[in-house]
Amino acid sequence: MAMRPDQVEQFHRDGFVIVEDVFTPADLQPAMDGIADIVDHFAELLYDAGKIPSKHADKDFHTRLAAIERDYPESSVLVHHFGVLPPELAELWSCDALIDMVAQLIGPDIGGHPIWNIRSKTPQTERMTVPWHQDTAYLLPGAEASVQPAAWIPFEDIGAEIGAIQVVRGGHTGRIGEHYIENRTGNPHSWYLFIPADDLTQEDIVTCEMRFGSVLFLHNMTPHRSLENLSDRVRWSVDLRWQNPALPTGQEGAGELIVMRKADDPEFRPDWAAWTARAREERRAYGLHGDSDALDFEKTYDGGWLRRWERPIPDGARIG
Repeated sequence: MAMRPDQVEQFHRDGFVIVEDVFTPADLQPAMDGIADIVDHFAELLYDAGKIPSKHADKDFHTRLAAIERDYPESSVLVHHFGVLPPELAELWSCDALIDMVAQLIGPDIGGHPIWNIRSKTPQTERMTVPWHQDTAYLLPGAEASVQPAAWIPFEDIGAEIGAIQVVRGGHTGRIGEHYIENRTGNPHSWYLFIPADDLTQEDIVTCEMRFGSVLFLHNMTPHRSLENLSDRVRWSVDLRWQNPALPTGQEGAGELIVMRKADDPEFRPDWAAWTARAREERRAYGLHGDSDALDFEKTYDGGWLRRWERPIPDGARIG
């Protein structure tokens, strides 16, 4: 699948573009099944540890984790910490439909960035509501020189009430904004960075409502945030990232990209088994506590971005 020329132009001009009808529900079902397996495993661990009275196996994909979280608050945080890449999600990340479009944005040599996320945005969970930020702020200085498009893929129709993404149109063309650490504002367990809302041009803010099967492509310098989930469902999504493998990742020493396409080798295929084994250890070393075989019930992060942006927060700075 290819983007239209005007969509490529919009990405470079505005710092984002929504491409509709990239996938059918059937195309995305394997990735959803892989995520459901993670929740099932997580429920078993919590139940065996005596943390929840029920595994809530009667609930569906969009309600089970919310039910678990009512029994054990911030379960969505622990799922986020797992850091386990289901093989079905690996297949989605490297599928031709996405890689062909990414090639239009960054060229024919493509690597998957070390940072990827499964987002379990449960209802009214503050720690799953991401404040204004630029993705590159979570990386080492200098990474902003690499174009690292991210694909945000939700697993249902998205409106403002279920936690849509908001972006600042054209906000990728300047410098990295002054970021601050949210856990210095009275939310001690947050791992998020934030740009004060007053530093953004309010008239350029766009709410990205989307149909199931669409993909939001974001430039790594585009300021964005997620709204609160006001529904009674879990808003599941993934964000997957790429870049030219020859450029800095901003994760040097803490994560390795996976080469997905080589211009001079059309038969090349990524070695997922080797990469996932390394990535699991790298994520833990970087301060992400996930583990697929055990659970330490740790609900905090200690990532390098917290040290990069250690600074006093200006008086009156608004997060949202």
